[in-house]
Amino acid sequence: MGEIATVNSVEHAVRLVELLAGSANVLSVSQMAQSLDLPRATIYRLLKTLAQREWVIQEDTTYRLSFRLTGLFGGASASAEAALAERITPLLHHLVNETGETAHFAVLDGDRVVYLAKVDSPHPIRMFSQIGWRGPLHATGVGKVLLASTEAKLLSRVCDHGLERFTRNTIVEKEQLQAELAQIRKQGYALDAEELIDGLTCVAVPVMSGGQVRGAISVAGPTARLGNPKALAKILQAAAKTLPTSL
Repeated sequence: MGEIATVNSVEHAVRLVELLAGSANVLSVSQMAQSLDLPRATIYRLLKTLAQREWVIQEDTTYRLSFRLTGLFGGASASAEAALAERITPLLHHLVNETGETAHFAVLDGDRVVYLAKVDSPHPIRMFSQIGWRGPLHATGVGKVLLASTEAKLLSRVCDHGLERFTRNTIVEKEQLQAELAQIRKQGYALDAEELIDGLTCVAVPVMSGGQVRGAISVAGPTARLGNPKALAKILQAAAKTLPTSL
């Protein structure tokens, strides 16, 4: 029996994903083309397709796997983020004990926000979510905290893609979102006031490391039970300050 024919484009894509998974650093198109012995034009086409499926993330002129895939391959990036999530999980338990609501730790992943750690509320009626969930930056508390701390070009890119409406409270105008982000920077916390899911409110604050925003922590629950957002923000901010200055 002869060899089964392979599809070149699929083989090239698999090799490219394996290359990114095995690299401890982000890679440029030239580096990928050289390593795989493929034309730069082919690499660009493959990356465009993978990016559309949210498998790879572009960072300026370099690329890496999204957190959607790093967990599958267990590469250096996955190990680093897993270690970070492990260090912050005890803090999430503390927040759940103090507030009674579901707590999350999230980071920026390209143009989306991704949950790396969570601890559920003990209440039967609570926010249901999962580690690895990727959501919109403009309609989540953790997303807006991260968006408020990044360069303006990310905001422009997010707005250029269109601000999707999820509820009647979702911010869908760039000017309104800019004003919201300015307020977040001023007050130090973000509020998702039923902007992603009707009846669900979330309060989030940044997690700092080495003077940079490394991620965000939040508590979320039914609006009717959540209470005063400012009081929750103070609890979150106090908890964030207990983390090591270098994560």
